[in-house]
Amino acid sequence: MGEVSGEVLGESPIWVEILSRPHEVGARHRFTSTPITVGRAYDNDVVLDDPHVAAHHLCIGRADDGTLIAEDLGSRNGLIVDRQRRASVPLDGEHDLRIGATALRVRTAAYAVPAEQPVVRGLRFWPPAIACIVGVFALAALDLWLSETTEPKAIRYFTPLLILSAVVFVWATGWSVVTRVFTGRARFGLHFLIVAAGLFAFSVYDQAAEIGAFAWSWTTLSTTSYVVAWLLLGVICFAHLVAINGSRRPLKLAIAAVLAAAGIAMQTLRQGDFRANYGQPVTLSRLEPPALRMISPQPEAAFFTDAAALRARLDKARTDEPIEGEGSPEGGDE
Repeated sequence: MGEVSGEVLGESPIWVEILSRPHEVGARHRFTSTPITVGRAYDNDVVLDDPHVAAHHLCIGRADDGTLIAEDLGSRNGLIVDRQRRASVPLDGEHDLRIGATALRVRTAAYAVPAEQPVVRGLRFWPPAIACIVGVFALAALDLWLSETTEPKAIRYFTPLLILSAVVFVWATGWSVVTRVFTGRARFGLHFLIVAAGLFAFSVYDQAAEIGAFAWSWTTLSTTSYVVAWLLLGVICFAHLVAINGSRRPLKLAIAAVLAAAGIAMQTLRQGDFRANYGQPVTLSRLEPPALRMISPQPEAAFFTDAAALRARLDKARTDEPIEGEGSPEGGDE
């Protein structure tokens, strides 16, 4: 606790709070009169061990109408409120003050605190998280079963699900560690729910895209699934960042959008390079039940007509003279 500064004038108690990076109170000093000085020098009422704070940095006093006011004492780094440098600012208990690298908050005993929050058990996130991850496993097992062309083997199901479980656990643990560092609480259940819900959403889309591409011959659903994957990854990262701290959401949304855009651009370029070197990639990764086909099959006569036209084009291409300099050893040596 800080010592009382000055003469007791019958003012209501004043609390000067030193805030940590997670915006929690690291220390709280009680005063019953003003002025209150803040700085690095030991003759201040609140002494801060911050090299960016001046020896006598801040003075907290009262205006003529009795309002508490904070005034910069001519320091180099100034008084920052709402990211703006101010010479002085009235104190309402809501806005934080930043001097150097230290955040402060000043409140009086008359400050009305919000109502108490209910005690929330950490298990509230687990039921939906477990439901999502079970749905992911079920859809992954369905995908493996539909792609079976030989005798089913348990190892083909067990290995992918084990790898998926490890990835989800490591991902959620990493975000929980970051949350613990910045807020003091790991919130593993919430981060597990975020990644499980994101994976479940993509699993549902992936299955629907695979079936839709087969049912309606709309291969774009399958070939562009990576776009949805990167967009969902951006949403997941944004949700993790908000779970750590709900402030600066536009900045966090911009970071997630840049991540998704970079991933989409990179994979689009890779697919273009693959097509240039190897041709059109495989659009469907498994055989689908014929009953799912929604478009009538091509008539036999039309199929053989198309095949004959393709054969004619290939025969013509084989008999055409090659262009000079292309495919010719002589042209390549010159």
